[in-house]
Amino acid sequence: MSADTSSQPARIGAPAQGWPRAALLSLSDKAGAVEFARVLAAHGTRVLASGGTAQHLRQAGVEVTPVEEWTGFGELLGGRVKTLHPHVHAPILARRDAPADLAELAARGLDPVDLVAVTLYPFERDGVTRDDAGMIEEIDIGGVALLRAAAKNHDSVLVLHDVAQYDAVLAALRAGVTREFRRELALAAFARTARYDAAIAAELARRMSASGEPPAFHALPLERARTLRYGENPHQVAALYARAGEGAALASWREGKELSFNNLLDLEAAVALAGRFESPACVIVKHNQPCGAAAAPTLAAACEAALAADPLSAFGGIVSVNRALDAPTAERLGKVFLECVAFPSLTPEADAILSGKRQLRLVPLTAADLGCRDPWQMRLVGPWVLMQREAEGAPPPWRTVTRRAPTAAEMTALMFAWEVCDAARSNAIVLARGESLVGLGSGQTSRVDAVDVALMKAARAGHDVHGAVLASDGFFPFPDGVTHAAEAGVTAIVQPGGSVKDPDVIAEADRLGLAMVFTDRRVFRH
Repeated sequence: MSADTSSQPARIGAPAQGWPRAALLSLSDKAGAVEFARVLAAHGTRVLASGGTAQHLRQAGVEVTPVEEWTGFGELLGGRVKTLHPHVHAPILARRDAPADLAELAARGLDPVDLVAVTLYPFERDGVTRDDAGMIEEIDIGGVALLRAAAKNHDSVLVLHDVAQYDAVLAALRAGVTREFRRELALAAFARTARYDAAIAAELARRMSASGEPPAFHALPLERARTLRYGENPHQVAALYARAGEGAALASWREGKELSFNNLLDLEAAVALAGRFESPACVIVKHNQPCGAAAAPTLAAACEAALAADPLSAFGGIVSVNRALDAPTAERLGKVFLECVAFPSLTPEADAILSGKRQLRLVPLTAADLGCRDPWQMRLVGPWVLMQREAEGAPPPWRTVTRRAPTAAEMTALMFAWEVCDAARSNAIVLARGESLVGLGSGQTSRVDAVDVALMKAARAGHDVHGAVLASDGFFPFPDGVTHAAEAGVTAIVQPGGSVKDPDVIAEADRLGLAMVFTDRRVFRH
């Protein structure tokens, strides 16, 4: 006995060769929908659409069949249920090479749906900003089900999840759709639903976690932004990925030679440190370490001081500035071989000066561009992932622990040195005169070795450290580092404190006439 098909509209004639017999549109983002649907309809495709999408197309004069007419069922639960119906999913999932499947559709008067276009409720944008009840309503159910069904049957169904795909799909329909193109669309659709579900799970986990407690579940969907020539070394395959939806800054990069894996690591380090300073600042990074850093009244002066910090290491470095890159600064940078310069903006004069440097990559990038909604930092460690986040609220106030307090000039230099030290790899020691780096000892296995390396680098660059200050990212386990620094001319030190030897270290500083300040917060970067 055949199924009752009285509620089904009559099928239209055959579409143009290779074009979908029926296409289903269910769109939260309706940009370009009218134009897309008109092209489909012009080639004989039957256009089906849910609720608001059908109304939008009909108002624009597009011939459209609302889903409720197709299914014989109206929306339920105030619109929560629209497309969750066998007459929607069966035409999508029917196997085109299975006669029994097609016979079941024909018995119900249904055409196979050969194209599905869905843009999901914008949970990532709106759901995370609303109260619990509002968040729940931003969770798309029917749209995700449609994308997954169409992607599963991608050998027969074209699946679109983004309005940006319309032109490519129309071009493919005109030229002939390949199996590879279908699979690309399916992969993109599954990646979209994975990202969507991950955003929902992460937001629920965030709301369920106690303040500051690591979430029980953490999802991090990534999208490949670009492939790289190789990784840290030429034998390693590599690519750059961005958190889903957060790779916008990459689009404005201007490059000659492609940025490498190591360039990108150094670029992040340089831009993040430059963004810490309120005054015009210039930072130079080499092998992920700040080999030059300075703040000054003008950007050109900061650039000059940063280059002078360690001229040997600056060669081939990555530079970041926190002001518009102007002509005087560009002139100075143009005299040094550099891999890359990052800046918030570029004056036409500076652009003209640097445009002739074919090997120099120019990257509009600021510390704000490096920020993301996810506060958790992750590091892969074999089969594990380590996660951490910065503490909320202001850091502890600094406190003087020696008989002599730092002078105003010393305190300015100590604050600058502490910021640079925070960005260096532990164990790290920073020497600064004013707001200029003059010596860095980092990545050492003992605190006193880090002091000695910083002093050696300062001497090699011709810096006089008499009157300089010192910042240490961890406590001094013994007084020897203080002794070596004082003998070289250092007059003030900032360090976290917390060693069982703190009394001995403070006593040594007092004996040598140094001022010492404790931050009560360590800033290791392994």
